[in-house]
Amino acid sequence: MLLQQLINGLTIGGVYALIAMGLALVYGILRIIHVAHAGVYVVGAYSGLYGFYLTHSLIVAAVFSVVSAVVVGVLIEVFIYLPLIGFSPLISLIASIGVFISIEEGIRLIFGPYIKSFPADTLSGVLSFGSITISKVQLFVLLLSIASIAVIWFVTNKTKFGLILKAVSEDMELAESFSINSKKVLMYAFAFGSAFAGLAGLLVGLYFNSVYPSMGDVPAYKSLAIIVVGGMSNIWGAFVAALLIGIVEAFSVGVFNLPLPRDSIAFIFMVIVLMVKPQGIMDIFSKRVGR
Repeated sequence: MLLQQLINGLTIGGVYALIAMGLALVYGILRIIHVAHAGVYVVGAYSGLYGFYLTHSLIVAAVFSVVSAVVVGVLIEVFIYLPLIGFSPLISLIASIGVFISIEEGIRLIFGPYIKSFPADTLSGVLSFGSITISKVQLFVLLLSIASIAVIWFVTNKTKFGLILKAVSEDMELAESFSINSKKVLMYAFAFGSAFAGLAGLLVGLYFNSVYPSMGDVPAYKSLAIIVVGGMSNIWGAFVAALLIGIVEAFSVGVFNLPLPRDSIAFIFMVIVLMVKPQGIMDIFSKRVGR
């Protein structure tokens, strides 16, 4: 029972991490709360669903999700956030909320308000390992999340691009004095973060077998709670917080039967962390990871 819930928690926590790490990355560079990130996630879910309808291939569906999310994320960065650099972060936040609502309502107008599903035979079946059962869909989501997080780790820690991202997030003006084109880095950062948000949209749509216009509402505020718990701009803090929250959610529902809404767990976490360690849980460690 406990191991089963641990796997369930890691599965959904991994998807949370894909969304929250991109959000933390954007915040770390621009210091704005990118609420529209959840809109990119919804675009990824719909693109993946229709990509699958057209090709019946989950790999192609994932490519559809990533490409569409990158395009939308970069458009938001170029046409919304760049012109607002230098203004109060509150203005960027209001603009971001407006973009998020516009994306959701646009999708509702184009695709309708009803829930859409993947075909019933998509990765159907269950694998059993003793007392533990994992559906093929769950295994696919878990493995793709692990692979995606490994890519994020490699890019942010082992490549020149990751080094430049850290330099720009620490001090943009100083980075520009070393001939770093910060605008181009911003665009690449948005593309990078948006790609994984779009992929997360596909994985959540597949995991719960439902894609609908307002599916970004919960991730919009839950991912904010996750990056607060993790330490705002610390992408690896967001990763750890996402896994913790996913596991606690799974145990609270599957083991302890707590009379609390599942989605409230992240906010309880956030309140506790703000009271005890306002800098986020990664501040516990003297050596930061990923920043």
